Amino acid sequence: MSPRKKSIIGIIVVIIVAIITYFGYQTASRGNSSSKSSSSSDTPVLKVATTGVSFPGSYKDDDGKLTGFDVEVIKAVADKIGYDVDFTTTSFDGLFGLLTSHKVDVVASSIAITDEREKTYDFSTPYATFQYGVVTKSDSDLTSVDDLDNATIAATVGSNQIKVLQNFNSTIQIQTYDDREAALSAVTNGQVDGYSNAKTILSAIIDQKGLDLKILDGEIEEESIAIAFNKGEDEKLREKIDDALAELQKDGTISTLSKKFFSGIDASYQND
Repeated sequence: MSPRKKSIIGIIVVIIVAIITYFGYQTASRGNSSSKSSSSSDTPVLKVATTGVSFPGSYKDDDGKLTGFDVEVIKAVADKIGYDVDFTTTSFDGLFGLLTSHKVDVVASSIAITDEREKTYDFSTPYATFQYGVVTKSDSDLTSVDDLDNATIAATVGSNQIKVLQNFNSTIQIQTYDDREAALSAVTNGQVDGYSNAKTILSAIIDQKGLDLKILDGEIEEESIAIAFNKGEDEKLREKIDDALAELQKDGTISTLSKKFFSGIDASYQND
């Protein structure tokens, strides 16, 4: 082989080696970049059950984004403790099933702390106080919760309102519905005399939808609202959430969110 041909072959070999080295470096660089970006997935995730259809606590806005008082509170909590949030939505009576089956870590959907629930679940420190009342058609003869003898009042399946109404007045006939929309429709259509829920929630719904309804004078009960956990589990997580709630209560975040979603009413928990 002539010296000239040997020289050409040598040059080609050098070029091939250079090309292989270059692309090998690029592949390694891309691998390192991918590894770094995947490290963001190491952020712990808080799995939360909520209804997604219960205005103004947990619902989807006009853009289809999940929002509401309870949703924004738990998002603020997660941000405080350095977690991402993964929401699962279901009907109210399905929330605790998701919790007990360990498909979620917590329930955040205007959950009242009750003696019965405390037998099965643990709760965070309260973040809101709800005074339960009754809404009726504006032209109803009923004016106060003291007028509810033998009245038929709607409540959602699985809600605490059922027991609250029974304890308040045993003559009340309770008609249950799958969701709040159905219960309110029953009131406006005259199928029931009224519907029971937190007065803050009722006020916000009436304002938002422009409903021809009124809230009766008086309350049937007052309860504290908190985040629910499986009993005896996730103690460290519950402590973190309690600390975050205390900070959000102190800096006014929860009060601001309450006023935003409850037509200016501050329902944030006050530990007197």
